[in-house]
Amino acid sequence: MKYVRYARYVLLALVIAMYVRGVAQETPEGVTIHVIQRGETLYSIAISYGVRVNDLARLNGIVNVGNIQIGQRLLVPTGEVDRPSVPDTHVVQPGETLRSIANFYGLSMEDVAVMNEIANPNTIYVGQKIRLLADSTPQATAEVVETANAPAETVPPATPDTQIVPTPTTEPVIPTETPPTAAPEESSNLVHVVQRGETLFRIAQQYGQTVNDLTRANSIGDPTLIYAGQRLIIPGYEAPEVAVDLPTPFTSIDVTPQTLVEGKTVRFRVSTAVPTLISGVFLGRELSIGSDETHTLHTILQGIPLFTEPGVYPLELVAVGMDNGETAGYSLNVQIVAGPYGREYIRLLAGRDGLLDPAVEQAELTLLENVTRPFTEPRYFEGQMGLPAAATIISPFGTRRSYNGGPFDRFHSGTDFAGAPGTPIIATAPGRVVLADTLNVRGLATVIDHGWGIYTGYWHQSQQNVQVGDVVTTGQVIGTIGSTGRVTGAHLHWELWVGGVPVDPMQWVQFAFL
Repeated sequence: MKYVRYARYVLLALVIAMYVRGVAQETPEGVTIHVIQRGETLYSIAISYGVRVNDLARLNGIVNVGNIQIGQRLLVPTGEVDRPSVPDTHVVQPGETLRSIANFYGLSMEDVAVMNEIANPNTIYVGQKIRLLADSTPQATAEVVETANAPAETVPPATPDTQIVPTPTTEPVIPTETPPTAAPEESSNLVHVVQRGETLFRIAQQYGQTVNDLTRANSIGDPTLIYAGQRLIIPGYEAPEVAVDLPTPFTSIDVTPQTLVEGKTVRFRVSTAVPTLISGVFLGRELSIGSDETHTLHTILQGIPLFTEPGVYPLELVAVGMDNGETAGYSLNVQIVAGPYGREYIRLLAGRDGLLDPAVEQAELTLLENVTRPFTEPRYFEGQMGLPAAATIISPFGTRRSYNGGPFDRFHSGTDFAGAPGTPIIATAPGRVVLADTLNVRGLATVIDHGWGIYTGYWHQSQQNVQVGDVVTTGQVIGTIGSTGRVTGAHLHWELWVGGVPVDPMQWVQFAFL
């Protein structure tokens, strides 16, 4: 019996020896093999070997630098690796730290901190310009606002209003357009590996492409027929070199836009390597988060309240693995700037001054807050919003307003469209009607829930064509323009709420947040 056991040991030793010799023969010259251990990231591995994350990614065919697995075998270059030339400045990207940026360029974090007058390395924020050379100009640093001091109220101190402008203001109203995204420069092609639940439309948006660009580059006949694991060529796109250092299970974080504006919407998109439950806090609010069916792609849509003080604010995230229960936290600093909002003078129609009563305003506002607070499923909307009427914009979102010669103590919480009484009002996206009622200030009003905390409101109608519970489609006529409520004449006031906050609806016409 002992001879049989001995023979088994000998056989096992021979198998191991043959495997090791085979591995050694398969390993190319100038590289070594690293087996990924629990808790390691591609960034930490790169630092331990004195190489760049992008070098490891290219050598191992890794598209998503955050998506690596325990036990995965990595080829690591052992020879001299050329570091990138050091530019004058580096713009901080989501997931980067001051240390990872310094290491990426072969610099000392302490030297970079001194050069940029950064006392605390944890205070850098997305979009900040970091000076890397002594003769370059750094971006002014800003103090991170503690969450406890961040605005937590849905509506700022000034009272929201919904009126058109009867008299032109002496101060010009500045349009609040979102600058277009720059087209990617011509470069070598990138390969994207399709993940479960992704669509060609979503992938195209991620890289600033069109669906037609991807179908032509990959000879795809039917854009709906793609599958998980499929490798897609992204034409003319080169992934930027970044120094991402994220804790497991986070693999990537995207912030759009990178500089936030009061009164606008921000999208945080988080990817995880394994199915994960994500929770978070921003501006003193608990965030509602939409996840795909795999629970590896998580989307946060949140409005930035008007009158939020300009500054740098932390986004606090917590990830809990659905399979193992492991918990990880991550904090990301983002900058909020003031919006370009003007002023308007309003003269109400005779007999409607009573609708300026703060008690009347607050009661109606509380009703709207309750209606627009829930985060619901399913998500009805896809892509950009349409316009609510074939009419001219006469008053943009965010303007500060003076009524009947009084102080500028109210703000415009939506966008106004001029229109003759009876002009059709159409739904700007699919959704379910959650309010169809007559209100004091807003008149005949309709609110549509588009899912995931996104609501649109249509005020001052002369006629309603829908009722609570109706499911509507984009372009469906839901009512007609009128002059009910606190108005100076017939018009449509269109409003959009995101995460319990009224925001500029025209941003959603110009940009697709999914």
